Amino acid sequence: MNLLEQKLSRVDLNLLVSLSILLKERNVSKAAQTLYLSQPAMSRTLQRLRDTFNDPLFYRTSTGISPTAKAARIEQMLPELMESLGHILENNEFDPSTSKEHFGISIPSIMGQSIILPMFKELLKEAPHINLSEYPAKSNPFDYLESGTLDFAVHVSKDYHPSFISTPIGKVNPIIYARKGHPLFKIKNLKLTDCMDCNFLGLIVENDSHVKFSNPVDSLLIKHGVMPKSVYRSSQMYVLTDILRSTDALLIGMSMLSESKEFAEQFAPLYTFDLAGDNMVEFFLLEHKRTENSVAHRWFKEKLLNHIGKLV
Repeated sequence: MNLLEQKLSRVDLNLLVSLSILLKERNVSKAAQTLYLSQPAMSRTLQRLRDTFNDPLFYRTSTGISPTAKAARIEQMLPELMESLGHILENNEFDPSTSKEHFGISIPSIMGQSIILPMFKELLKEAPHINLSEYPAKSNPFDYLESGTLDFAVHVSKDYHPSFISTPIGKVNPIIYARKGHPLFKIKNLKLTDCMDCNFLGLIVENDSHVKFSNPVDSLLIKHGVMPKSVYRSSQMYVLTDILRSTDALLIGMSMLSESKEFAEQFAPLYTFDLAGDNMVEFFLLEHKRTENSVAHRWFKEKLLNHIGKLV
């Protein structure tokens, strides 16, 4: 059995427009005028319609033309079909208040903790019917972006295929955080090496063996020639903060964490890396070109960048 697409590929869909006008006008000459065609061209179009549907479609009358039974059945279906085609071609409008659009984003939990809640509150007011799915940070978001599972992904990669769009978000300063009252706060002129006797906490980035990925935090420590005693990693930020709160473990996070009131009430910066360019971690917002002309996605991207921009 042929696929529907295969059948339609052999049909000139412009013929449906001509048929719709012929059914409305009930007159070949008037239909030709409406479509800005000559009388002979309209007659040729009518013959093509008859060949396509294997039916005369119209009989001549004293006042014009009258549809056959088959044309009458088609006439009942055409208005809805033409309206749907019109929406496909002209639907550039996007109303957040009524949209049921779905957006999928991948964002590091350390960043998401400060961004998702305030953005979600804003979306509830402006677009109460949209659906939002947040996924953990991925070393390879490209396959997910291409398949449509993700619409946007926050990532540290500068290298990407031409099928993707990369928007620089900004650079953030890594900071070592500890619970308030941590013994290391008593050390004056604390050095990075002083922190290495503590256990460290880290965020898991979903790995893909097919893609070379280097965790920016690990790369930063290696560059400074230090290595933590041990590292406990989790993809759940709340698990990391629970451990951070109840132990002497340390967490390397971004400066934006301090913007979270809840986080700042319990934890404080213990060691701040120099603001040199090679210490800063640069983030990018990735998307596939399939969404480039989507008004809905442009709207969501603006919202996302606005909230990220408040912290970066």
